[in-house]
Amino acid sequence: MELNTSMCETMKIPNFFIVGAPKCGTTALCEYLRSHPNVLISTTKEPHYFATDLAYPNFRTINDYNEYIRLFKCLPQHLVVGEASVFYLYSSVAINNIYRYNENAKIIAMLRNPIDLIASFHGQALYTLDEDEENLEKAWSLQYERAVGKSIPKHCSDPALLQYARIGKLGDQVERLLSTFPREQVKFILFDDFVQDTKAQYEEVLRFLNVPSDGCTTFPKINERKSCKSRLLNRLVQRPHPIVQIVGRSLKKVCAIERWGVLDKIKAWNRVNVARPDLQSVFRRAAISAFHEDIDKLAKILDRDLSHWHSV
Repeated sequence: MELNTSMCETMKIPNFFIVGAPKCGTTALCEYLRSHPNVLISTTKEPHYFATDLAYPNFRTINDYNEYIRLFKCLPQHLVVGEASVFYLYSSVAINNIYRYNENAKIIAMLRNPIDLIASFHGQALYTLDEDEENLEKAWSLQYERAVGKSIPKHCSDPALLQYARIGKLGDQVERLLSTFPREQVKFILFDDFVQDTKAQYEEVLRFLNVPSDGCTTFPKINERKSCKSRLLNRLVQRPHPIVQIVGRSLKKVCAIERWGVLDKIKAWNRVNVARPDLQSVFRRAAISAFHEDIDKLAKILDRDLSHWHSV
């Protein structure tokens, strides 16, 4: 299906999706693909349109189809069009919704040792104000009461983002994905492989998408762990007043633009990269125990040796 907008531009339905998982290199892959002349990726990051079980508008930023399809205004040279929403894999309904929308779509899922994933994601959640407990071990212990609506941070987009054990159970999520999409339409990338040889993984993705190599040899680090210079300024830009959000969305529709870019510049100025803190071995053992069966499930599905993920 194509919606004609002019002689040289069309709006196509997306035919590939980067579905997660968070903190597994998805942002980096998205940016590398964005520079490819034959690939279009929506400039609106992580619309999560198909994750209808996540909260709108603070997390799932688009729920209108006409607004969503406008993200994919492309030129004739764009052979594939897609988007990246890192919680599609975690969502209980997104994969099925994508399949009903385009059963021929190609799916890219990036995966990582769940202990490292949740440690990195916890830092991201602190930065985005979804989390207010700075100690990961304490945040982990709060999952159970948060599951029943207690101790939810004031600015949390969706309490589902505080369930670290569920977020890290990639085996369950991959099993659900493959119960919907045929294996040949899914590309799995392990974070360790992506970091070790980014160029080789990037070229594999291009072959999977059936687009020619662009000869790219430079792959800068993207989306490192970050904090902020000013917490007050971070709160203002991460969680603008609801009236400001409503006015901003309305103006973007009227002006037919996807992003203003002002908040992005403020965020960039206020952002600083920080090192990930070391996890206490006692907590790491407890977390590994929680993920033990799921890691084995994922290893079996992928036919990969992931025994090193069990190491403290």
